[in-house]
Amino acid sequence: MKERSKNPATKMVAKERICVLFDQARLAFRDHPELSNRYVVLARLIAMRQRVRIDRDLRRQYCHHCNAFLVPGRNMRVRIHRGNVVVTCGICNKKTRYRVVRSHVRQD
Repeated sequence: MKERSKNPATKMVAKERICVLFDQARLAFRDHPELSNRYVVLARLIAMRQRVRIDRDLRRQYCHHCNAFLVPGRNMRVRIHRGNVVVTCGICNKKTRYRVVRSHVRQD
């Protein structure tokens, strides 16, 4: 396996490539959903190899169990339950919960 680079510029390139792959997955989903799933797998491989975290908004666009690219209403279901957003994958039927944190706004 190729050795991980220690240059910080490669981490920036990796983040850019991850964003591009998620954009391509979004565009390819309508015609080729299996291709969009492959884009997600490639983006995760880049992130793991370069030890780069995938941004939160991108992390919530794929199933962590089957690596499927998720589109609301097409292959995922979103529900709110007791302060959590519950996302159910339409392919593997696994549920992922995200905590909803309310910001405390102080009124004077």
